[in-house]
Amino acid sequence: MSDNGAVFWHIWGLPAIESFNEGSSHMKRLVWFYSLLSVAMMAERASGEVREFTAKDGAAIYGEIQDYNVGTDVVKIKTDRGKTIQTKANSFLDEDFMYIRDWDAVRLFSRNEKFRLYLNDAQSDKKWTKISWFRRPGKREPTKTYTTDFNRMNYEIKFDNQTGYDLENIEFKYCIYYEQERIDHAIEEKVTDLVVRPSIRTFAIVPDGLNKKFKSNCIVLRRKAIEGHTKMLYLEGDGRNIRSQMVGIIFRASITTLSGQTTVRELRLPKDLSEEYVWVEPTKENTVWPDDDLDDREDTIKPPTPFEEAGGRDEDEDEEG
Repeated sequence: MSDNGAVFWHIWGLPAIESFNEGSSHMKRLVWFYSLLSVAMMAERASGEVREFTAKDGAAIYGEIQDYNVGTDVVKIKTDRGKTIQTKANSFLDEDFMYIRDWDAVRLFSRNEKFRLYLNDAQSDKKWTKISWFRRPGKREPTKTYTTDFNRMNYEIKFDNQTGYDLENIEFKYCIYYEQERIDHAIEEKVTDLVVRPSIRTFAIVPDGLNKKFKSNCIVLRRKAIEGHTKMLYLEGDGRNIRSQMVGIIFRASITTLSGQTTVRELRLPKDLSEEYVWVEPTKENTVWPDDDLDDREDTIKPPTPFEEAGGRDEDEDEEG
């Protein structure tokens, strides 16, 4: 078990969170626009904070922000005495003025019509096949042992900043979940591991009006066929085929302002992705992924026999020469 609690299994060399012996449900294909789910998590609700606001002339009020219009610079504050006042935000000291603008930036970031988030269904980035061969001594022809089909998959993520602010300290964190079968020779049967890949992408600044899309980090699905004769009865029939499939993604977008105000939005694809899929916080350690360095060149050519490799030639070939 690793430091971050992920179980490692040796066949594929990737971190697995759980193992299941039961069948897997198929992921529904869809493109989900984040209009049904607004703010799923709030690390801090700035509008609920009563604080002191100090004007440039030294007058102070205690209250919480109710509304702010960046176009008119008018802020509405409900005081601790229950009175609502409206005034220009720039009438306050710089620290309070920035706090008001940060409050509004966080509020608009949490609204999908102002900061739009899109997730497209998983797509294939590259497919390739590799065949493993068993080579016998001498002139005997190599025979297949495994045929493995690889499929490198990712998600397309898109965001559109229409908040009216250049947003700072934006983080996109996500966990990609997929199921991978393997043969557990200890119990002599096929089992399914749930594998999760945590990732993070940060933006120091997202300018107002920026419309951008990018691909998530990839995962590699493997489908392996066990070839040839085997004395292991549990590898007969369907046991010879090892499969994998995508499950889904949990995506979290957050903003943290210089004044310490923050909010987090969550999307799931498919949208009914079960709560049983546990979030794994991305760290420096668990975001390093072995499959990123996987050799993705096609390799299906049958190798030479040891005799041929050593430069041996049949007698009839010598006569023809």
